[in-house]
Amino acid sequence: MNKLLLITAAGYIVGIHATETEKTPSILLSDVYINNPAQRLIDHFESLEVAKEQIIGHKKLSTEDAKDLISRWQANYFTTS
Repeated sequence: MNKLLLITAAGYIVGIHATETEKTPSILLSDVYINNPAQRLIDHFESLEVAKEQIIGHKKLSTEDAKDLISRWQANYFTTS
């Protein structure tokens, strides 16, 4: 599965990238995690469609790298004293 990290103005998005054509104005992702650092919030969605014009940056991730990144987000927001 192609995991993809997208950077948007609203936050960071990690999901499984579905196939698309260059003519499509959006990217369809499944099993999506969104990290919104301004609200210190992580959301999980079954699927999400992101307009390409909203994407500031992107990076392909291995499944293991994606799990590590999401774990770091969760540890950062949900640590206990």
